[in-house]
Order: sequence, then structure tokens, then C-alpha cells
Amino acid sequence: MPGSRFAKPLQALLLSAAMLAMAQARAGQGAQLAWLRDGKVEQVSLSDAAPAQPMASSAANERVPLGSLWKIFVYAYLVDTHARESAYTCSTSSQADPAGEDRYCCDPGQSIARDPALAQSCAPYFAPARLGITATRWTAMWKRYSQAPWLLDMAHLGPETEASVTDILEALQSMPPQARKEARAALLQTGVEGYGRDAWPQLGSGIRYKTYSWHRPDGSAFGGAAGWLADGTPFWFGARGSSRAALASWSAPLAKALPEPRWREAGHANGDASCVDVDFFARYPLRAVWKGDARAQPGTLNGSYRLQFANGNWLTIDSRGELMLTGNEAAQPAITGRMTINDYVARVVDREGGAEPVQAARALAVAARSYLLQNAHFEGACWHIADSSQTQRVSPNPPTDAALAVAWFTDDIVLTGVPVHYHGNAAGTNRLSWKAAKDQANTGWSFERILGQAYPKAALAGAGGHSECTRLDAAETWLAHAASGWNKRLEREPGFEALDATPNICALEQG
Repeated sequence: MPGSRFAKPLQALLLSAAMLAMAQARAGQGAQLAWLRDGKVEQVSLSDAAPAQPMASSAANERVPLGSLWKIFVYAYLVDTHARESAYTCSTSSQADPAGEDRYCCDPGQSIARDPALAQSCAPYFAPARLGITATRWTAMWKRYSQAPWLLDMAHLGPETEASVTDILEALQSMPPQARKEARAALLQTGVEGYGRDAWPQLGSGIRYKTYSWHRPDGSAFGGAAGWLADGTPFWFGARGSSRAALASWSAPLAKALPEPRWREAGHANGDASCVDVDFFARYPLRAVWKGDARAQPGTLNGSYRLQFANGNWLTIDSRGELMLTGNEAAQPAITGRMTINDYVARVVDREGGAEPVQAARALAVAARSYLLQNAHFEGACWHIADSSQTQRVSPNPPTDAALAVAWFTDDIVLTGVPVHYHGNAAGTNRLSWKAAKDQANTGWSFERILGQAYPKAALAGAGGHSECTRLDAAETWLAHAASGWNKRLEREPGFEALDATPNICALEQG
């Protein structure tokens, strides 16, 4: 997906657009925010003049228009049923598109696929008639996940349908795991380049949402967004005005009012299969690894350990099962680790800089993720890199909550177009100085501005498409169907636990 340039004229243009949108939205009433966590809906009203105020529990039963949110549920249906629908081709004639919907999809005569259609809110793409979705099949699929009357009846798939905030949140929570995972990936574009682009520096990219706009019975515009926080918590936001105006206007109060995600649950909640294999202490050979007074046995490390290096230094580390010890008394011990990309990025932030000041830390997180994808090798379905000052140093300890928050705030965002480097105190061409970044953050610079200064010719882009995996769709479809039968047999076996989502199946480059 194309990146957003750091050029100053574009920044000024976006700032002007954001200020105009904010002024338009401020002319209306306040905004509302709700989320569903631990079975409880919480709803607050937003204001610039005061902290978010809790609303009466009855407010969650207020009926609001779906707007474009219906499209995300059609998207989920397509994912869950392993559909292989054709792309949508935009008409070359205005007579064939009297409502002008194609303008959200593609240029005349061009085509659009499923993921960009969701991000760009292309209504014709998701029309059930085009996709051949019958009411019977629709109801049968959604009955497996939800009992919401409006969701079970395909006749309600339209922007004018009204549902309670609670029903919308519960429907988002009930979405099949694989569908939510793929929707999150598709919706990154909405936040960073779509209608949320004025809001994403406040909200980050770990939050993913579908925007919507419609009108109230009195004719006034009403818009907002609904989706998931990084840990899978579903949320809904609505305010007077279009979705873009509402997000631009309310992004700062919204960022403050949203509940803090449970960062350590984020990877599991999103079915995150991305991984990084790290060779720890690549330039500092180990002599022995101790657990208490005894040598640690080769295998998975759980708990606290003391590392004795060949140069005489000692280090105490903690592991939660992500580190592996190899070697024995006859062979030099070595420690490797396997972790998700955001866990890796957070450990780099802890080791190479720190989680404060937060804007500098966010810039470092983007640089660290970019460096990983530019320099690591892709082996055995994981990125592989050494922990070394010649690459980037990685903390062997679990990341701090603050560093995880920084990594997830910049989830999937990388720099493209230039080789990315950074240093503790020496700036240079395409090289971020951590010292300078801290100074800039302390004077009020945002992480985008810090990155723009360090990498003036770079572009921000989503890393979601940066993968060495060539998906085998037919194999994944076969496995998904076969697994349902296997699960029925295996669920009777002690200890069996079904996967939340079908694994990706990738083509080997050779062999």
C-alpha cells in the first residue's frame, strides 16, 4: 500500500483540512464512545473542556444508524465461508452508476479487490446480490456466532438500519477470529491513509476500525467509526458530522477516553502469526547458564537465570518460555528466542532507547520495525536476525508495558524508500539519533515530525503486505473444511484445544 509522504506542503495541506473538519464538527453536539470488555458495556460522552463523562447504562440501548458498518459483516461472511468472489469493476458510464458509489471504489474501467474495497468503503463490491449471498446461507453462517436479530436477517444489510450500541459491539465481538484478523489487516489503510488519516497520529495504528457516515431522522449528518482496540476490545464511536470530520475533530479526546488496551493479550487476540527468531548475544559467547546453583538444562527457559559470559561478565535475565537454551557442558551454550514482531520491537525499544519520551519512543519503534524487515532473513516462516550492535540490540527480558504500548501504537507501520538506520547520539543521512529524537520530543515534536526530520525522503507505509509468504488459497480452504471434522473427533481427547484461526499455508521457494 502506498505510503504517506513527509513533504511539508502535504503536511500543511492535511493540517488545513483537519482544522476545517474540526470546525465543522464542533458546530454540532458532543461525541459518544462505547466499548465492550469482560461482558460489560461502558459508554462515555466526550468533551474538550472536561474528562470523558460516564453515561447512563440506558444509553447503550440507544439505536444508531449502521451507515457503512454493514460492509464489515459481509466481509466477515466472505472470509468465514472461504468465498472466492470476483473483483468489482467500476463502470465507465455514469448512467450505470446513478448513485455515484463507484467513486469510492476505483477509476472508471478499473477493478478493486476485497481488502481495498473494505478500506475504501466500496458499497457495490459488498452487495449481496453481486456476491450471490442468499438469505438462508447468510442466516446459517451468522447463527454460529451471534443471536442479534438485525444481523441474522440479510434484509437489514443497509446504512439506514438502526441497532443499539450494545448490539453493534456484541456483533463485533462475535466476529469469527480469522475474519477479524483479515479485517484488521485490511482496515490499516483506513486509519493511516483513508478517512482516519487526520486522526491516526493521536490514535495510532494498533486500533483498527471501519468508518461510517449517515444521517439522523432530523437530517443532520452523523458519523464515526467502530472496530477493535489492539487487544481485541470492540468499540464504537459516533458524533455529529461525517466520519472524517468526526474523527479529525475528536481524535485527541477520543485517544484519552479509550480504555488502555491489555498489551500482553494483543498478539493472541489478533491471531498474530508473525514471528521473529533472535540469536541472542551473537558477539558475546556464553560460558554457562545457571538456574539457582545448578546449570540450566537445554530446552525452554522459564523463570530467572544467571548468564556467565566467556569474557567474565554476568547477567540475570527472565524468560516466560520464549527463550530456548541449546548446548551442554561439552558444547558452548547459546540462547535463541521466538517472539511476535511487536514483542521484538518493544524489546528493541527497551534495549536501544527507552519508552520515554513517548513520541521519541514511537519514532524509534517505527525505525526498529523498518530495520528488521529491511535486514532480517525470512526462514522457516519467521524473520531471523541476530541480537548485535552490528544489527540492533534486543532485550532478552520480557518487554515493559510502556514499550509494548509504543510498539502496538505503531503496529504494522514502517518506513519505505530509504535504508533505515539509527544511533544513540550521531545523526546522519537516513539515520535517527536517539538523543536528538528525545530533545525534539521534549520540545513538542510528534513522532511523525521526528521521523520526517531523520528520513526526509522516506514514506510511511503499512507492513501488512511485506511478507515472504505466498499464500496457497486452495490448501487453506481444504484445511479449514477438513479441520471442522477433525475437531469434532479430537474434542473428546484430553488436552485438545482447537486453533482460533486457520494457519496460513505458504508456498516454498524451493524444494
